[in-house]
Amino acid sequence: MWYNPFDKELVVLYALRKLIAFVFLGGIFWFIYSDPANIGKPAFMNAVGVLVAVFGAFWLFVPSLVVLLRIRRRIAHNREGYSEWLAAHGDSVPEPLPPKACRIDVEDGERVYMHEKGTFYARPETGFDSISVRGAPGDVAFPRLRGNNRKIQRTHFYITGRRVFFAGKSISFSVPFADIRGVSAAPGGLVFRIARDGRNDVFAFTFQNPLIADEIVRRVMRLSGAERK
Repeated sequence: MWYNPFDKELVVLYALRKLIAFVFLGGIFWFIYSDPANIGKPAFMNAVGVLVAVFGAFWLFVPSLVVLLRIRRRIAHNREGYSEWLAAHGDSVPEPLPPKACRIDVEDGERVYMHEKGTFYARPETGFDSISVRGAPGDVAFPRLRGNNRKIQRTHFYITGRRVFFAGKSISFSVPFADIRGVSAAPGGLVFRIARDGRNDVFAFTFQNPLIADEIVRRVMRLSGAERK
């Protein structure tokens, strides 16, 4: 079974909040167990009030701090890999992939420049409900994108000289460069804003290094003469 590494973010936050609750309840229990007479003392009520305030602060701010630190660590890791990639490739456009490495049908003269597997996220109103599962982008991978709460696992991403293509077990659609309204890099992937069926849709896709993926998309679109917005 394929394992999505970005689900670890949810597991970590869930475990952290459980730990905070355990410490809080354990403190209350210990205070009462050490001397049951404490229940009737004003000092006990004051201590409970302080513990509740501390618990609330930890519950609200510690997980957010952990997310922030993980975002910074991932961004630093992406920048390091991006610097190494730039040193190796310079300003050149990636070489087209051999036809055998592509599992999509291309038109005459169309070449594929990039292929990567990842997780595809789309909003419920985009029409993928029947082939999607419940799940939202992680706060570390895609900050401020929790509205995309439909997940389509194990999707292939391709970019050719004319379009981007998403292909999976139950999904297959392409987007010409002219319909791409914007592409932005997040710590865990790229966010695509696409004009589709008379509306503007937002899709998110995970990449091993979003900065490299964003650079390749930019260079290929520039090669094709498309304007990046």
